[in-house]
Amino acid sequence: MKIVHAGTSDLNGGAAIASLRISSALNKMSVSSKLLVHKKVSNDPQVESIISNSFEKIGYYSRFLLDESLIRTLTVSDRGRFSFPFYGADVSSNKLINEADILNLHWINGGYLSLNSLAKLSGLNKPIVWTLHDMWAFTGGCHYNLDCEKFIDRCNTCPALKLKSENDFSAKIFHRKKDILNSLNITIVTCSSWLAEEAGKSSTLKGKNIIVINNPIHTKVFKPIDQDVARKEFQFTSGKFLLLIGAMNLKDKRKGFNHLLDALKFIYEKYSDLRYRIELITFGKPDKSIENGIPFRVHNLGTIPDEEKLRNLYNACDLYVAPSIQDNLPNTVLESISCGTPVVAFNTGGIPDMIEHLKNGYLATLQSSEDLAEGIVLLLTKPDLLQEMKAASRERAVEYFNEEYIAKKYIELYKSIL
Repeated sequence: MKIVHAGTSDLNGGAAIASLRISSALNKMSVSSKLLVHKKVSNDPQVESIISNSFEKIGYYSRFLLDESLIRTLTVSDRGRFSFPFYGADVSSNKLINEADILNLHWINGGYLSLNSLAKLSGLNKPIVWTLHDMWAFTGGCHYNLDCEKFIDRCNTCPALKLKSENDFSAKIFHRKKDILNSLNITIVTCSSWLAEEAGKSSTLKGKNIIVINNPIHTKVFKPIDQDVARKEFQFTSGKFLLLIGAMNLKDKRKGFNHLLDALKFIYEKYSDLRYRIELITFGKPDKSIENGIPFRVHNLGTIPDEEKLRNLYNACDLYVAPSIQDNLPNTVLESISCGTPVVAFNTGGIPDMIEHLKNGYLATLQSSEDLAEGIVLLLTKPDLLQEMKAASRERAVEYFNEEYIAKKYIELYKSIL
């Protein structure tokens, strides 16, 4: 059984990392699995790029720049990403794809595969599995819908577009996408129960087989280590409550960092005994305007590409806080619980697939900054509860998200298709 996964990247972005982990898990189960990407970042031998010469490299950059120019010119930034599927490579003649028994798509935007690219794949008469890491496959172009429900029937007058009308880009993309999906021999995999429910609502996927398979985590890499040892590596002050937070961005409403700011201010004002005990650790590309508004001390560590160092960072902190108001199955939450670090987040999207309220974390009422704050305070001020949650976090990751468990689900799916 030969499986080829197709995604824009192997490491750039959460979906890319997840697709690489899925392919790796399959290879460890003796399934021949390759990841065919637009641009290869890692040195992993299971990953191959469609770019093999200077001419193709120029084509890649041209498609990428054209795609980004459309996004910057035509979309409303605070609604999150909206991708136009107009520019893409023709991979229908690629050797790996032609030799594959099944083609497994992942995140294909950024100039990798256009709707025309997908249409050409239909001519190969190969079974296709599309693992969805967000909502783009069944909307008129947005990756997350926020408060818009038009994808259920027909996208139009899109709030994510600057130029809105009954026949705007979202309407045209939605109609074209619906036609192409109907022509494909395709099975839909979603990484969370929430995304499966949303996908099932859309008329673009009407009649399609939709199943849930969570993303895997390498539990032997992301594992608990001694917290004192981990803190020494980063030279963090001992005796402090350390809250870990991913890259902060106020421009995207979906990320919910306005709610996090309000929660931190609430804690600072209401719990004076915690004012000098809490410190924030952030990683990723920081938004300095947010850091300036945080009442607690902030340490920004920048991008951390090394998984072992990232594991040590999760272990050095007491909690991971995820304030997104809509998300699928964030890798950071999965990495955190695998390290035994409980998570405080909003009860939204696919996060409840990973977090059980008051068992291995705290699920706050959606968009309630005060409840998010109370969850943080509860876990920090109840040491016995925090220790119980640390153990429960690790147990949940090992039981439900380990590589073998997830790979077996994919293998079962592939066999049923073949």
